Amino acid sequence: MKRIILIALVLITGAVANQSFAQKKANQVVCFTSDMDCTDCEKALTEHLKFEKGVKDLKVDHASNTILIEFKEGKNTAEGFVKAIVKKGYKAEKITAEEYKEIVEHSQEHGHDHGTEVHRERK
Repeated sequence: MKRIILIALVLITGAVANQSFAQKKANQVVCFTSDMDCTDCEKALTEHLKFEKGVKDLKVDHASNTILIEFKEGKNTAEGFVKAIVKKGYKAEKITAEEYKEIVEHSQEHGHDHGTEVHRERK
């Protein structure tokens, strides 16, 4: 009898653990192009976006004017990140992961760098 109760307890525990694991939401990735001018813009956006809800990974690059955000599904949305970027005074146009990859590769191939000498007034 003890053996049956023990087996039932193990099965129930396993089922509950499996169910809670299945309920964990996957991370989402969203990419944008923006209008950063310099490394200071890159730093400002990085500092601003890293505190947005759900952010797990963040890549902001002024040379390619791209932003890649990996975030926890259900904690934020692409539209939420657009609002956060615009609030900081930058443009945000959503692009696909393939477009992001092409833009970054093109920027690296041609050594694009806008330097720190150009600054625009932000809101």
